[in-house]
Amino acid sequence: MVRYVFIWMPVFLVLGTLVVLSSSVLALIVFPFVLLLVLAGLVWLVVGVPYMLARAVSRRWHGDGGSPEAAAVAVRVERRD
Repeated sequence: MVRYVFIWMPVFLVLGTLVVLSSSVLALIVFPFVLLLVLAGLVWLVVGVPYMLARAVSRRWHGDGGSPEAAAVAVRVERRD
């Protein structure tokens, strides 16, 4: 039952925002906050996502570096099986 609340939550948020913004007085109060949230999402999209992707690629390229500790752990795991 709880998962239905999470499924419908975006719909309620969008409809609630439209209802609040349809009133001219409330729109003047709420619109700057909505605009700030949209701007924060865009900043995260432009800055945060490429940063996380670059870190993931960098970690993938560096790997374990061929360290003897990693090889020893891999040997132990193989012997346990």
